[in-house]
Amino acid sequence: MKRLLNDPEIYSKGDQAVWKGRVDGQSREWMRWHQVMNCVDLHEPSDLEQAIAFLGCCSDEGVARNQGRVGAKDGPAVLRNVLANLPVYFPDKLKLNDCGDIILKDNDLESCQEHLGAALKIILEREGFPVILGGGHEITYGHYLGVSQYLKNVNESLGIINLDAHLDIRALQDGKGNSGTGFYQIEQDQSAAGLPFHYLAIGIQEISNTKGLLNYACEKNVKIIERDSLVNEKLDEIRDKIIGFSKLVDYVYLTIDLDAFSSAYAPGVSASAYNGIVPDQLFFMIYDFLLDLPNLRSVDLAELNPHFDIDSRTAKLAADLLFKLVNKLAAKIE
Repeated sequence: MKRLLNDPEIYSKGDQAVWKGRVDGQSREWMRWHQVMNCVDLHEPSDLEQAIAFLGCCSDEGVARNQGRVGAKDGPAVLRNVLANLPVYFPDKLKLNDCGDIILKDNDLESCQEHLGAALKIILEREGFPVILGGGHEITYGHYLGVSQYLKNVNESLGIINLDAHLDIRALQDGKGNSGTGFYQIEQDQSAAGLPFHYLAIGIQEISNTKGLLNYACEKNVKIIERDSLVNEKLDEIRDKIIGFSKLVDYVYLTIDLDAFSSAYAPGVSASAYNGIVPDQLFFMIYDFLLDLPNLRSVDLAELNPHFDIDSRTAKLAADLLFKLVNKLAAKIE
């Protein structure tokens, strides 16, 4: 798979010039992320053990095919700009690495997803913790391709948790995938390989999914926690469902679609939701349940569309989610 990264128009290595921002001091307690970020070329040998490996995927071809609002291809660049100025709260045992970008070429989504999978597999083989910066939610299938190839070699099982308003389990259109078909493709691949399909979707809304999709998901034994169920009274039940799901598998992959959140907090997405999740104390308690899973091994963040963002609200929400992820992972290795 590594040969897939040889096209410089599709894979661009990490660029230190991107990571710039305010400097308050040189001692660690005064530092910001841009001061500790290490940029990596995946073509070169690199040790990613105890490192978070950021990788952008600059594609919204899947969104375009899905008749959504394009612009998410610019998400990784904008998100890096916000991440650059985040303060450093983690010890130097944890490393931050920017492994560059996978870039859509000639509207060839399928090739883009293959390249994303190849890059992700390399990161996992080097013992890094991949964090994919999207890009449309078509990154899910590319992410899966890399994880599934890696897991074949270590004989481990996979479970995917999707924080989203949509199930993204629609069938292919004219034989092609889009931002709403990722979990259909994953289920088909898992079934063809004789492997179980473990999928937990959190934040799902009836208004955002047809009844047929919900029925199909039930047929495939998809576990669903609906948006309306994210209430204090059900917090223990939600925690038990998340932990119970994680115990079924060896490897948990978390994908976060920003359109799961209310448009008041996340206007800059491909398909906004006026009544989505409110990122309040309750939500972050649930988010903590996810981050605390001992077998959480990779994360992606999708659908940041800067063209429709207001006051960088969506980008800042995305950055906060990643800030909490980084600090949580740092605590696990201390």
